[in-house]
Amino acid sequence: MCLTFIGLAFVQFNYFNTLVDMRREFFEDAVKQALYRTSRILEEEEMQRYINAELIKQGKEPKEIEKVNEFINKHINPLNIKPLTQNKKVIKNNVKGTNSVSDISKNLHKEHQNNFNKQKILFSDVAMRWSKEAPEKPIEERINAERLEVVLRKELEKCGINIPFEFSLINHKSERVYTSAGFEYINDIHDYYSQILFPNDYTPKLNIMRVYFPTRDSVIIGHIARFAVTSIVITIILFLTFVAAILLLFHQKKVNELRTDFMNNMTHEFKTPISSISLAAQMLCDDSINGNPGMMKRISKTIVDETKRLSFQVEKVLQISLLENEKSIMKFNDCDINQIVSNVVDNFKIKVKSKGGEIIADLKATSPWATVDELHFTNIIFNLLDNAVKYSKPDEPLLLKVRTYNNENEETLYVTVEDNGIGIKKEHLKRIFDKFHRVPTGNVHNVKGFGLGLAYVKKMVEKHDGTIKAESEPNIGTIFTITIPTIKK
Repeated sequence: MCLTFIGLAFVQFNYFNTLVDMRREFFEDAVKQALYRTSRILEEEEMQRYINAELIKQGKEPKEIEKVNEFINKHINPLNIKPLTQNKKVIKNNVKGTNSVSDISKNLHKEHQNNFNKQKILFSDVAMRWSKEAPEKPIEERINAERLEVVLRKELEKCGINIPFEFSLINHKSERVYTSAGFEYINDIHDYYSQILFPNDYTPKLNIMRVYFPTRDSVIIGHIARFAVTSIVITIILFLTFVAAILLLFHQKKVNELRTDFMNNMTHEFKTPISSISLAAQMLCDDSINGNPGMMKRISKTIVDETKRLSFQVEKVLQISLLENEKSIMKFNDCDINQIVSNVVDNFKIKVKSKGGEIIADLKATSPWATVDELHFTNIIFNLLDNAVKYSKPDEPLLLKVRTYNNENEETLYVTVEDNGIGIKKEHLKRIFDKFHRVPTGNVHNVKGFGLGLAYVKKMVEKHDGTIKAESEPNIGTIFTITIPTIKK
């Protein structure tokens, strides 16, 4: 999966780079074509100005000059002979005194040929003078900047380029003789496009037109931006799905490990009391035992104790259904939390004293009433105290503190359970409320369980619209703090 995603990202990256390069090449080819055509038009217009000047010098009428200009612009069918089918009127008007249609055609052709020869001589003379005089003029006299801008914009539009541009004229001495208002003189040759002006001069000089497009890069990228954005969004979604799949894979692996550990632990916890009960039952079948009341009493007590132990373990397993079932039945009533905590502490004193420890209740909540399920809330406190006993230090007397108190406006009730046990490391503290998770106990090997107690506690606290958090330091102890909303009585 990793290699596939990396390969896909690499292919996409190369594809976009190639696409941008292709758009840039297309743009550059279009600009070069437009600049070349602009240069040719400037040459043609300069030649036309020379021809018009010569015709005016010869005293030609404006109509005659206009005809010559039309002749120059067309460059096609220089004899300007119309087909015979289009000259019927001319033929009819000239039939008189003419022997045939072929004679009329010959006369027309001869007349046009004479006109063309005269124009050809005129063009030759003007071309000689143009090629001799024009190159000697400064470039600023040969080109009108405003006209150049109009022609250049028109040619760029023909090539499909409709973006702002700036230009500059550089003479053969490398001096800028004209610069548009927004032209940025960039030293990097790749940022502007150059075209030699009047390259067909008899003695050409290195006069250059430079064109700069301020928005070139944004336009080139803009053409593929929509596709790129869509592709990037899809790639991000694919990446997030990929990450989610990887995380889910590791999570499922961890859950499988925890379930396997749970099943092994559960089997061990069930096997011990079952074996004890089975052994006791076999002993009862022995006739020699029936005559010994003391042995009978001991065996009966063993069966009762192991049965209680087995029932307790079954109850722990049944807590799984409470964790999984969001619609579990709970009976909420208005209860005095101080009273519930006090009852649990009283019942737990015997177990704590058997460990050589002490339990202290500090019930200072002035507004102790809350809407809770008494059974489950009792189990919450019991589980926290039971964990404190399990994870106590073997070489130090156990000390448990249970407190209740309110905040300033008495809208929230706090219940804390504090111990001086072995504590919890930070890397395990954030996972202690996960189902099946059991904190490693180091050298303490007598701690048994399924890793369901704290998961059950958190689930039940949340069902009471409360929160629970844990604070702990290794070898110092742990503090669990429960908060639930209070009610006024």
